[in-house]
Amino acid sequence: MSEIAWGIASDKIAITMAVLLITMTMLSAGPLHPIDNLINNAPRPYWDEMREFLILWPDTVASRFVAIPVLAVTALQLAYRHRSWRPIILGGVGVVGMMSLVATMKLLFSRNHPRTLDPSFFGDTGGVSFPSGHGANAILIYGLVLFLIIRYRAARPHIIRRLGFCIVGIALLQSLVSAYLHFHWFTDLVTGMIAGGLSLRIVMRLDAMIPGGRTTMWWPWYGGSFWSGDESDRPPSDEREPRAA
Repeated sequence: MSEIAWGIASDKIAITMAVLLITMTMLSAGPLHPIDNLINNAPRPYWDEMREFLILWPDTVASRFVAIPVLAVTALQLAYRHRSWRPIILGGVGVVGMMSLVATMKLLFSRNHPRTLDPSFFGDTGGVSFPSGHGANAILIYGLVLFLIIRYRAARPHIIRRLGFCIVGIALLQSLVSAYLHFHWFTDLVTGMIAGGLSLRIVMRLDAMIPGGRTTMWWPWYGGSFWSGDESDRPPSDEREPRAA
């Protein structure tokens, strides 16, 4: 455990993301309130015509009820194809870690809901607006899907680029819809995406620290003759099962 903790703590990108998360939290507590209020109080054109549609469709794209099944299908398919638990482990650790981080921050800061028109932390209304779970979902869960696809070379480069653009589009769409519907303050959304990015980076670091072939030996239907994975997750030659004669 100490090696894992040290490996994460020494990762420069993870450190940068953690500093950004702390900085954004401090700014959200007061200095950025004018921006939050400006966006929250801006006119909402076509409110009656668009509200129900936005709630039922675009707002659900980054919800856990949609994003987690997408990640689950991707992880299970790659796990079966490569005879390895690694995709399932990475997906599970990432989602649980991100949800724990976001839930802890929500309960700790108790930010008022945008409909109260008060962006203060530690409010009396028991709000849990900060940070946005949907914003974190958009980056962490869909980012994990893209990471697994890249790691196992499951798509061609031009497809991967398009998937990357899709994730950016989902994050921006989710932010616009949540702000329009008064579901989150502007800084909730930005901080949520940073929290998702930090969680994603930690998962990537953990993947680099898991020895190649470690999780393949746990696979119940493992067989050397069926190996289709990449060399980084292939067990050592003396650990593989012999081929049938």
